[in-house]
Amino acid sequence: MTYRWSVEGAAFEFPSPYRVENRILVLRAWGLLALAGAVMLVLAFVGEGDAARPVVQVDKLPEPGSVWPHFLGALLMALLGVLNLVQASRQRSLLLPPGLPMSLMPEVSHEATGASTGAPWLMQALDKGVPRVPELSGPYLFGLRLLGPDLAAAPTVLQAFVRVRIARLALQAGLLLLLALAAGGALGLSQPLVLHWVSLLVFGIGAAAMARHLFFPAQAAPGPGAIAALLGAGLLAALPLAWFAGVLPGASHWPRLGLPAAAAAMLVLGMAFEVLGMLAARAQLVAPQGSRVEGVSASFSFAADPARLMAEVDRELHRGWSEGVPNRRYARQPLVADAAAAEGSLKATVLEESQPTVGVVGRGGGASPPPSIPPRQPWLMALEVLGLGATLAGGLLWLWLARAHMLDSGASWAPATLGLVGLLVGGYALRIGHMPWSRVEVDSRFIWLDFAGRYYRLPGTAAVEPSVRGTPDLPVGLEGLTLRARTAKARSVFYAAAPYGFGSRALLSLSDDPAPARQWTALLEDFARHAARTAPAEAAAVAAAAARVAAVRNARPAAPAEAPVAPRRPARFCSACGTHLLAGARFCQQCGQVVAAD
Repeated sequence: MTYRWSVEGAAFEFPSPYRVENRILVLRAWGLLALAGAVMLVLAFVGEGDAARPVVQVDKLPEPGSVWPHFLGALLMALLGVLNLVQASRQRSLLLPPGLPMSLMPEVSHEATGASTGAPWLMQALDKGVPRVPELSGPYLFGLRLLGPDLAAAPTVLQAFVRVRIARLALQAGLLLLLALAAGGALGLSQPLVLHWVSLLVFGIGAAAMARHLFFPAQAAPGPGAIAALLGAGLLAALPLAWFAGVLPGASHWPRLGLPAAAAAMLVLGMAFEVLGMLAARAQLVAPQGSRVEGVSASFSFAADPARLMAEVDRELHRGWSEGVPNRRYARQPLVADAAAAEGSLKATVLEESQPTVGVVGRGGGASPPPSIPPRQPWLMALEVLGLGATLAGGLLWLWLARAHMLDSGASWAPATLGLVGLLVGGYALRIGHMPWSRVEVDSRFIWLDFAGRYYRLPGTAAVEPSVRGTPDLPVGLEGLTLRARTAKARSVFYAAAPYGFGSRALLSLSDDPAPARQWTALLEDFARHAARTAPAEAAAVAAAAARVAAVRNARPAAPAEAPVAPRRPARFCSACGTHLLAGARFCQQCGQVVAAD
């Protein structure tokens, strides 16, 4: 991975995950371009001369033997080939600006303090060793659970991908059932045109659904209710078509298109590609692995300003940024001493993650985390190869039909319809495989620092008014300040082709990394040693103040046991106006109604 400036600005260049897909796209592009050129050669040199061919008029349908439908088909194949080459060229590198991939949870600004809503989950994951997996929710839960329990730990974009596959599979199965009912109705009514008209309806719905996914792949999966409503609307529209099939205009021309075979082929291939997409997603599921992050602890006593200690911590964190990109900060609670108090306790927490990179986890050395098992890709390869085969088969059908029409103007148009199906479902299969191909695994480092201890006001230091608390350079005596530093290497996964958002990146593994943790304890030791370089008289005064505070604390009597708390009386309300009554009231303070005694 490298860091460079692109046209839009600074960006990380990740290794492209689309190498195999780019090869398939290039093969598809050159195959379509070759087939388009072959169709143009057939139109130019096969059949009768231009003078004997029918004249094409704009306001009329093409006459038998006209060349322009085949010319448009060749132009379509050439356009698809060029688009595939452009897509493969754009996917030669993967550029992500700083801030992507998304953080695991909302971040805390580097100028603010606080904790993210997901910080407790991450702390528990570091403490237990394995992240807690959330429960699956949303539509199509039954189908999601069939893929296994590891899907719950996968990025949410992969779960959405599976939901889309299930929804498309249900829609295509329903349309195939509608087509079967139309075939039965055609036999029962002895009217073959019923099947052709309903096939046109089914073909239009299925092709529109595939085209929508081709142009808008990020659309969420429709719910079961929407699928049922669409199928119901298709059934209602098919009933009048079946009843008036024989009297509708142009009925004699529909059998030449071979719509029943085209619609059935489109639905069967679409269902097969949806199943292959789900199997490809299942092959990429990996159970989260990890070990408990023990960390390193150290305790020191010295006199210093807590704000200066936190500033030194921030500088050390800044030195560990990857490629100069700020860490993702999930929690920061600094050391704050109440300068108006003689003594008190101190606590601080810092939780950050370095920039996720490929094979780089920042400074500190040490071995990289154990790599996760690379997902097998046989189903994804089968999806790509079948999509390429369907595309080339569709182009060959167009080539064959162009030659047949140049020799016999009365040839059937069924190969053209099947050719369009091949081009459509071939591109649809490649679109399904695009998101699984974009899987990228990245490494990062988590830094979790916990400070805890007590402080006391130094001799000669006056109390500070509350209005000016937090003023810098207020040294206090720090007694037994303990630092527990925990650092861990993490491996996570995201999908570059999916929308970015919280949940689009998920943890795969966590491993303890004690070497950087020891550096943090060494930093605290150096800071304490530097703070202890004071004059002997001042050091004696600090020691005397610490002993005096300890003696006062030890002589302080123990806090008495708390008296039992009386049970809380239930709230009372006026029966006339509903106003909440005061404790012990005999009259309503709003309307004056007499109420029962409390």
